[in-house]
Amino acid sequence: MELGSEFCREVAGRDPLGADAVLARLPELNAGGDVAALARELDALVAGGRPGRQVDVRDRLAVLRDLGMFLGSLRRHGVEPLDAVPGAGPVLLELGAAVGMVPRDTVLHYGVWNPAGPRRRMFTGAAEEGVLIDAVRVSAPAVERAALALAGLEGLKPDEPAFADGCEEAAARLAVLPEVAARVAGSVDPATFFMSRLRPYMEDVRVGDRRYFGPAAAHVPLYLVDHLLWSGDRPDPGHLLLQEELTGYGLPAWAALHRERAGRPTVATVLARAQAEAGPRPGADLRRTADAVAGLLRSLLAFRGRHLGLVRRAYTADAGYGTGSAGAAPETVRLVLELTRQRARQLRAPGGGAGEPTR
Repeated sequence: MELGSEFCREVAGRDPLGADAVLARLPELNAGGDVAALARELDALVAGGRPGRQVDVRDRLAVLRDLGMFLGSLRRHGVEPLDAVPGAGPVLLELGAAVGMVPRDTVLHYGVWNPAGPRRRMFTGAAEEGVLIDAVRVSAPAVERAALALAGLEGLKPDEPAFADGCEEAAARLAVLPEVAARVAGSVDPATFFMSRLRPYMEDVRVGDRRYFGPAAAHVPLYLVDHLLWSGDRPDPGHLLLQEELTGYGLPAWAALHRERAGRPTVATVLARAQAEAGPRPGADLRRTADAVAGLLRSLLAFRGRHLGLVRRAYTADAGYGTGSAGAAPETVRLVLELTRQRARQLRAPGGGAGEPTR
C-alpha cells in the first residue's frame, strides 16, 4: 500500500457503502446542525461497513473515509459519535485492524483518497475546504516519494552516483511543499475559515477504550523525511515522541520504516562524515549529494517557516483551541523548525557535526 497515483484514484473511485448521495448533502446537514439526521445516516451506513463484507483494502479505506465524515460532523456539533451510534464502534475497530491503521479516518482519507469533482466529500462545501483537500492530495504522495528515495540510500555511500541520484529525487519531490504552503496561504484565511469553520470537524473521537485524533496536516509523512534525513540518530525527545505518535495515523509501511531506521546514521550524518574524509576537494557525486541535501533542508525550512506563520495567525489567544488536530501545541511547529535550522547549520559548519549518533 503506497500513495501511488493509481492506488489513490482507485480508493477515491470506490463507494462501497453507496454513500455518494447522502455525502453530497453533508454540508447542508452540517449547516443546519441536524444531529438526528447525521446519526441516522451514520447508523444506516454502518451495517455495510464490516470488513467481512469489504475484502479489498481499497474498499475498506473508502468505508473508513465515508464513516469518518459523519464522525467529524457529529463531533463538531457536540455529540460523541459512538454514543449516538454505538454499533459503529466494532466496525471501526475491525476496519482499523484490517488495514493496519487507526480505527477512524485520517488526513489521507480526507485528502488523497477523497474523490474529486461532484463526489468530493466535504464538511462545509466551501471553496477554501477544497483548497486544503487539494493541498494534501498534492503534498502527501510527494512527501512519501521523497521519504522512500531517502530510505533507498541504505548501504550506499554519499560519493556514489546512486546516492546522489536518490538525494536529487527526494529534493525534487519535496520542492512542492513550499509551493503548496504558499497556495494555501493565498487562498485560506487561517482564522476566519480554518479555525472558525473547519477546525471543529477535526476533533478527536472515542473508539473502543481510547481517543483518536482527527485528520491533521501533521499526518502527511514529513516526520519520516526528518527521521531519515537528519533526526533519526540525534533525536530531540519531544520531536521523537511526536513522530512516534504520528506513525499510527499513516500507512503501516511508514511505521515499520520509522522503527527499522531508529538510531541508524541519517543521510545528513553520513554526508558530513564523507565530506570530512574528502577534505577540500570532494568529487563530483559527493558535491551533487551535498547540493541535493541542502535543497531538501531549504524546502523543509521554507515550508516550516510558512506553516509557522499560518499557525500563529490561526491559534490566537481567543481561538478556542490550545492544540492542533493531531494533539500537538502550536509551539511544537516552532520547535521542529528550530531543530531543522540547527541541523542545517551543523552541516554548513566545518566538520559538519559528524559525530557518533546518539539516542
